[in-house]
Amino acid sequence: MHQQHHQAQHQHQRPIPQNTNSPIAVQSPQLPPQFIPNPNNNRHASTNARIEHANPVSASPRLSTHAVTRSPSVSSARSPAPTPGLVPHHADTNSLLICLAEEFFSKARKESVSMAENVDAQNLHEYQKLVATGLGCLEVVLDSPKLAPRLEAKVRFRYASILCEETNNVMEAETALTKGITLCERNRFTDLKYAMHFLQIKLLFSQQKVKAAMIALDSHIRDAEVMKHYHWVYAFRFLKTSMYLQSANPSETHALENLKAIANLASQRNDRAIFVLASLLEGLSLLKTMKDDSIIRIQACIAQALKYQFEDSVRIPQLDILALMLDLACSLQQKSVQVIMQKLRSLQDQIDACMSDKSWHPIETELLLPIQKSNTQVISHDTSAVLRPGADNDPHDYLAMSFWSKLEAYTVTYTYSGLALLYQTPRNDRRIFKLWEEALSQLQKAGIKLRGLPNSLADAITRSDWQKEWMCYLYILQGLHFATHTRWAEVKNCVAQLENMVKPPLEGVVVLYSTYLAGVYHQGTGDLKTASSIFRNRMFSLDGGSEKNGNRKSTELEVSLLATFNRLWIMQHPDYRDDRLTLELLEQLRPLCNDHPNMEIRTAYNLVLAAVQTNPPIPMTAVKMHISTALNNAQSLGNVQTLSIALNLMRAKLFQSIVGDQALKSARAASNQAKRSGNTLWMSVADGMLAQSFDVQGQSLDARKAWEDATQYARQAFDMMRNENSV
Repeated sequence: MHQQHHQAQHQHQRPIPQNTNSPIAVQSPQLPPQFIPNPNNNRHASTNARIEHANPVSASPRLSTHAVTRSPSVSSARSPAPTPGLVPHHADTNSLLICLAEEFFSKARKESVSMAENVDAQNLHEYQKLVATGLGCLEVVLDSPKLAPRLEAKVRFRYASILCEETNNVMEAETALTKGITLCERNRFTDLKYAMHFLQIKLLFSQQKVKAAMIALDSHIRDAEVMKHYHWVYAFRFLKTSMYLQSANPSETHALENLKAIANLASQRNDRAIFVLASLLEGLSLLKTMKDDSIIRIQACIAQALKYQFEDSVRIPQLDILALMLDLACSLQQKSVQVIMQKLRSLQDQIDACMSDKSWHPIETELLLPIQKSNTQVISHDTSAVLRPGADNDPHDYLAMSFWSKLEAYTVTYTYSGLALLYQTPRNDRRIFKLWEEALSQLQKAGIKLRGLPNSLADAITRSDWQKEWMCYLYILQGLHFATHTRWAEVKNCVAQLENMVKPPLEGVVVLYSTYLAGVYHQGTGDLKTASSIFRNRMFSLDGGSEKNGNRKSTELEVSLLATFNRLWIMQHPDYRDDRLTLELLEQLRPLCNDHPNMEIRTAYNLVLAAVQTNPPIPMTAVKMHISTALNNAQSLGNVQTLSIALNLMRAKLFQSIVGDQALKSARAASNQAKRSGNTLWMSVADGMLAQSFDVQGQSLDARKAWEDATQYARQAFDMMRNENSV
């Protein structure tokens, strides 16, 4: 039974297919975009394993990966920001060493692109030599007896950031930062001191010291507020936001309070762009958890963001697209077909308008948000990758952060457009597949450069893993949609692609859905034993009661519900009948499905209750109620697959061997809807029941014609399974 594929698809509705990193992680100096590692998954542990498996050389400092932060700039020669960097104007040994260090780091950066997929020992050795040599150059500079304090502070900052980014020398990085902060305090380099604290917090977070990082953040926020250094209040609060967005519950009270604090400060200071972003990120946080009132609250966030849509300072294409994406996501959750099409057109029109916008780079992810100019010397060109001073004639300074590239937004739009068109009547399946194929093509062509040049090997590997995860979602969507059309050869190809790609560090919902798709494939091709084994996997278990399931992510729980529905369908086969287990599973489903916020889940649940055979049997009055509920929901959703199944169930349960016009109308409606669904198996079932209805009415010619059609459809469905099995 594959009607559940449509309920599954709505889950892939994040404006960013699930990169584990926050879309708003504030950059550290020079190298946009910035990612902050997520301590709640094993992605970086796997990255370490992939690199260390190649027998890394022992360097000084020892090189491994610890993707902590983007490193601050030493030289501005290759910086996208107008930062002067570390190189003094006079030519001396230190200047030469600093230049050499930057050359080594730059060359290593470029090499990381080709190494992301295949980290072999020789290339890794060369990469580590480049980084180690660059660090050695900076060490020599730091040992110089007559180093200007400002230059020393900048070199220590750069040295610490490279240690964080490229090595496991956490203690040495902490020591370098501590010395740098002390130096900044002694010489009143407030800008660099804040920047070093910023890096220090990210270092704590990367070590999974989340509580310590949050305590340090709160302390620095309070200090900045007392000193009225509002630029850094924004920077630290957005850093806090990025950490919350990577947590298990991004919409918890403290997370939303932090975003509201940003919005309140921005409102007081007339920093409109900051206000808009804070409102949209609050909506994104709510979307990631999807509680009962989330849609209303997200729409309120969007309305807040749109208050200033006509002001020049907030006409930022990246934010416009995020607002439209959130709006479409809400409509997809609400299943309002007309509204979905309207929101989709708005998104597509806006993304087309952005094509010629030169302010949005095709692959770079840096986003600059204007904020009221600061009169205090707390930012400088040396903090440009976090806070960037505006020109003398510019009324604004700028908060720099990593968002999404134009190409990335286009690819997300292709993915979303395919999801939205699933609700269109009549459905244009060819266009849906074309959109998803285009999204896959963009991901494959752009590779890890979809978000610009990576800043380290660890970053390159993380991007590669994230790209694979996005591609997995697209294969899952395609596979589930192919299954509804009994195109099993194509489903098998999607399953094979996923088997090759879904390996550690990929985890969570992508593993659940890829496993679920494999079960759907085996069930659809008649291998009920394998399908049943897959759906019984512990990852789909609903055991543990409401408390355990209440702590699961809504997406993960819904995949488990789908797998349980499939188990119940399989158990209708005599060889797999288990009355005790059937009742047990239905009892587990009842509290989770009766009032489920997703109408598609409720619809599938009612179809299951209407169809399953239990001991004792479900009363006919209850069966009628479940069929009626499923029919009404399916019509409201415009879901041709679910409506086809509901009509066929109604004919089978309520009009079997019944004489009369109503029985014939029911059979004809089921047959017509099955043809609209395009599923040859259901077309065969529907026309078989239509033939039986004609027969009991005494219409033998019509019965013979319907039976011939049913036989033809059954043969087609069987041939598709047989052809697939011969592949």
